[in-house]
Amino acid sequence: MNLSSDIAPPVDWDRAVEIDARGQPCPQPLLALRRALREQPPGTLLQLRATDPASWRDIHSFAELSGRALLRAERRGDGFNYWLRATP
Repeated sequence: MNLSSDIAPPVDWDRAVEIDARGQPCPQPLLALRRALREQPPGTLLQLRATDPASWRDIHSFAELSGRALLRAERRGDGFNYWLRATP
């Protein structure tokens, strides 16, 4: 077994396509993310930036219910950042 082929390459978080939903109320950040997931080519790393506290629950629930991997989620001050990949 070749372990190096089983390890995913490192993610370049800074090269993500940014979706800026800061200042938008619920459900706008989720809708912006869903639109970007449809419009971007498969494999594209997306970063959603939001300020609505409800986005934390919404994005986690969306990822779980849709079967999409939420690669990273973080709270920074009054903002929230989420990273997902566009899939077919």
